[in-house]
Amino acid sequence: MGNKKRNFDISGPKHLKDIVDWNNADHRRSAISSLVQGVYVLESERENSTNAQPWYESFKFQLVEPLKRDDQSIFGAIYKYIGKYPAPDSDVLPRYVIAFRGTVDFKRPNILINDIMLNVKVARNEPEESSCFTLAMDRVKRLVKENGAPNVWLAGHSLGAAIALIVGRNMMLKQNCSLEAYLFNPPYISFPIEKYLGTSMVKDKEKLVRIARGIFKIGLAVAAECQINPQMQEQKADTFCLLSRWTPHLFVNPGDFVCSEYIAYFNDRLETGPQMMKLSKKGCTTVNLLLHFAWGKDLKDAMHLLPSADLTVNQSRPREKTAANDFIKNFKRAHELCQWWHREVRCQSTRYVYSTTEDPGQ
Repeated sequence: MGNKKRNFDISGPKHLKDIVDWNNADHRRSAISSLVQGVYVLESERENSTNAQPWYESFKFQLVEPLKRDDQSIFGAIYKYIGKYPAPDSDVLPRYVIAFRGTVDFKRPNILINDIMLNVKVARNEPEESSCFTLAMDRVKRLVKENGAPNVWLAGHSLGAAIALIVGRNMMLKQNCSLEAYLFNPPYISFPIEKYLGTSMVKDKEKLVRIARGIFKIGLAVAAECQINPQMQEQKADTFCLLSRWTPHLFVNPGDFVCSEYIAYFNDRLETGPQMMKLSKKGCTTVNLLLHFAWGKDLKDAMHLLPSADLTVNQSRPREKTAANDFIKNFKRAHELCQWWHREVRCQSTRYVYSTTEDPGQ
């Protein structure tokens, strides 16, 4: 990470310094993404993190604890808000924010290797085998117990968004605890069904892909239910229903292949929802078998299967057809965290809420 990117006065949302309106969604997005940037800077300047302080102190937060993994690298941070509250019971302002960074750049190869290994675990839906996840869950549970769920927020970028998402899912499923979550460029992990459909199968291939993808995803949701907790199966609880009360904030860029599939995911849910919701649990056995042969294992907890979400799409940089040599540059621009605090960013937000009836509606 270059010195300019680490410097809040050069790269940060200094126009919001000390004047954040927490009732303003754009201000909240900018402030929370800045806290995540603070984790990147804490790791980059582990010995002397003077550049990190403005990323959280500018918004009246103080660093409570940096979260370190076994190699002593900082992958997360706990921040505490020390400013004034607009109201005693304000629900638009966190008491604590637990933020997680994404993968570091190539300038720190030793840390990068461990980040890549964690990315692989996330891709294989095995994050619980990571010490990062264990530590994150421990701190979140403790803060929730001491301060209450409404006072604890989660945040993360890229790999960090995946950690925050998984922690949030687990808190909802196992603790019945809904935490506010801000997930920037969260990875979307799915089975690439489109690659296995021939072009001459049907006249309207795109429609078939949407329906097949809808069947597959909702089948995954039901199949995952039987894996999370055996008691859930006995009680005939629906995983999607249990998760539906949790509505994380997802921030995605159409030009970022890591997270852009969330746009299609929620659009597909709306287009195929009424028909797909009629799938029986017995029918989903086939889907589970498909997963077994495709992945070589059961998919216990597919993190991208979200019933509800506030989806915010960056419309400032629409996807464009570009030369192959510009691919990496365009991807990095679409995946960077700083886009979410830029003053000129144009965003469109849509709230998707899962319905327990046959019409899953928006």
